[in-house]
Amino acid sequence: MGTSVNQSSPHTLNWKAAQAGYRDPSIPINRVTTEIWRAASNQPAGNLEQLLAHPIIAQIGALVERSSSSLDLSRKSALEIARSKHSSLATEIARRACLQVAGTKDWRRDFTVRLFAEATAYLVSRDLPGYVGLGRVHNVEEAARFKLSLSQHAADVVARVDVPREFTESSWASHVKKVVSHLRGGR
Repeated sequence: MGTSVNQSSPHTLNWKAAQAGYRDPSIPINRVTTEIWRAASNQPAGNLEQLLAHPIIAQIGALVERSSSSLDLSRKSALEIARSKHSSLATEIARRACLQVAGTKDWRRDFTVRLFAEATAYLVSRDLPGYVGLGRVHNVEEAARFKLSLSQHAADVVARVDVPREFTESSWASHVKKVVSHLRGGR
């Protein structure tokens, strides 16, 4: 029998601001999402913006167009990660996102939307369980709905950001920077 351990966010002022939204129901979803992405992209180690901007993430996304099925996509993405020797939290999030958009026509937009929705869900999952019953969410069901609403808000923000026609190394990095700027409340 195994156990799981939540790897909580660093104990920094940035993350305390994000976590305030897990306690206080008067803080709107858009503000909680903004604080989460401000914290996630402003830490010396594990900066999620930098991890998601890595070229391997765009390469994983581009596999959606070149795969014949979800199984083929899963295999190709695992091989791409192994070949690149850049396995990370971001590559796992990217694999989840590409599998969710397999077969869609607007795969660049859909991949980017799902990538950031999944990343948001991951970030929330690190700390939210410790706040159940402490204000905003009273039980696991409410926590799941809250996490989904944060993830959906992130997806809505990302869907409004123009997507480059090609995912090159520079266009992908620029695109991630622009998306994170929007998630952080900028324009």
